[in-house]
Amino acid sequence: MPTASVNGTELWYQVQGEGDPILLLPGLGLDHNYYRFGEPLLRAKLKTILVDPRGVGASRKDSPAAVHYTPDLWADDFAALIDYLRLGQVHVLGSSLGGCMAQAMALRHPRLCRSLIPIGSFSEADRAMQLNFELRKKIIARCGMGEEIGLFMGLFTLTREFMETAAGQAVMQANQAVVRANSAEHYTAFIDSILWWARRLPGQKNTPLVTSELGRIKCPTLVVAGDNDYFIPASFSKIIHRAIAHSQYVEIAGGGHIPFIEKPQETAQAVLDFVMHVQPHEAKSTM
Repeated sequence: MPTASVNGTELWYQVQGEGDPILLLPGLGLDHNYYRFGEPLLRAKLKTILVDPRGVGASRKDSPAAVHYTPDLWADDFAALIDYLRLGQVHVLGSSLGGCMAQAMALRHPRLCRSLIPIGSFSEADRAMQLNFELRKKIIARCGMGEEIGLFMGLFTLTREFMETAAGQAVMQANQAVVRANSAEHYTAFIDSILWWARRLPGQKNTPLVTSELGRIKCPTLVVAGDNDYFIPASFSKIIHRAIAHSQYVEIAGGGHIPFIEKPQETAQAVLDFVMHVQPHEAKSTM
């Protein structure tokens, strides 16, 4: 598969299908296979762009000692990739941490964003979420990228109902293998990128920095959440929805943290129903 030399790194990507382009950004420590169930459904009507973020999968794994991994850095990488592919404006869809990358794209590169679709994402964190990520770092420090971190990740990203099925067990094993393929150094840096994203304004403990910036996003926006996501509950998606006044909001019934895995048909249909009515628009940079 091709790679693009952009923004000082090398990104693996794959472009498939015809129609309006949609960029698919995966979650924490996972590669393009994150969308293995949903991408074929979207490709029926859209041109899909799969990508492994810098540091993940087949993309170059730049040392965290050399670069500061943040959603902003990944957004700059993806913007350079879109220009490299001469795609013009694209629909930008991201799930979980990928949704943070997508929000960063809309804030930093509005000229490229035909629409924004964050799924199961967040613009701030509460204490429970922060403790979850801090505990992951402690597990890695003690056990490395072993079975423990894979089980922890699976426990929080899939619903109990889905884990009881054969399909759920297969998904958990596949996702665990991808997560454990990350180095401890990189996965810890990715967790730190989440904690950095959820940071507060200096001297203002109750003012999340990213949430306060979301009102600058002007492109059409669809915010999606699973109603059975107990890791990053739908309430965090509702924060994004309220902050982007013109946005639409959809909950996927029975969906967990990754509805494109547990409810691919319903999630793809919600996305298609939205993007098929979005027209190209002019946008000025807000960087």
